Amino acid sequence: MSRPALPQAPLTCAGQTLPYWLVRSPRRRTIGLKVDERGLTVFAPASLPVAHLETLIQTRAAWIRTKWTECCQKSALRIAPREGALLPYLGRAVRLSLDSGPTRLEGEVLYLNPGRDDIPGTLRRWYQAQALPFFLPRVAQYAERLGVPLPAVALSNARRRWGSCHARGMIRLNWRLLKASPAEMDYVIAHEVTHLRHMNHGPEFRKTLQHLYPDHAEAHRTLRERGFLYQAF
Repeated sequence: MSRPALPQAPLTCAGQTLPYWLVRSPRRRTIGLKVDERGLTVFAPASLPVAHLETLIQTRAAWIRTKWTECCQKSALRIAPREGALLPYLGRAVRLSLDSGPTRLEGEVLYLNPGRDDIPGTLRRWYQAQALPFFLPRVAQYAERLGVPLPAVALSNARRRWGSCHARGMIRLNWRLLKASPAEMDYVIAHEVTHLRHMNHGPEFRKTLQHLYPDHAEAHRTLRERGFLYQAF
């Protein structure tokens, strides 16, 4: 008969920390791993030494991290904005407060008046209204650094791409980047501005991007790990 799942100390796998549960059974002969929104659950024989479990877990660290990230993404995307919710904005969290006055950001509180509309739709329109005026000066800054003409800039509503650059010189930036940190945002902008000179990802593109934005690798990693938070609405 299996024993109840016992909570263990939080586990770190490939740099990702998650809750860890252990279920031992005298009938079990093999080790099983399950990752869901609860965390990692390990099913193990009753007499198996803890050291063996820890070794196995670390050999599967990459798989565990991937599954945990997927679970967090699915969970975040199911959360609808509501009174008191913390929303990402320029790399920080602002608290949502439903209000009958004009929609406005004061300090760390976003006062939102949805009127008869739904809250997510009103929020999207607010973010979109702020996005282009915030993006344009940054695009101009990187275009000047690179010595290329200022391109036309438009907003994108893509779900899988943060930015794109058309061969004719049009840059499109996902409005959800307004939820990201300035470092993540600048990485995407620098990336797309670099495409104004190199419409590929070859060696010359990478060399130019490195010159234009030396911290691009770290910003790319952060955006890849946190991007799902910006897709919630």
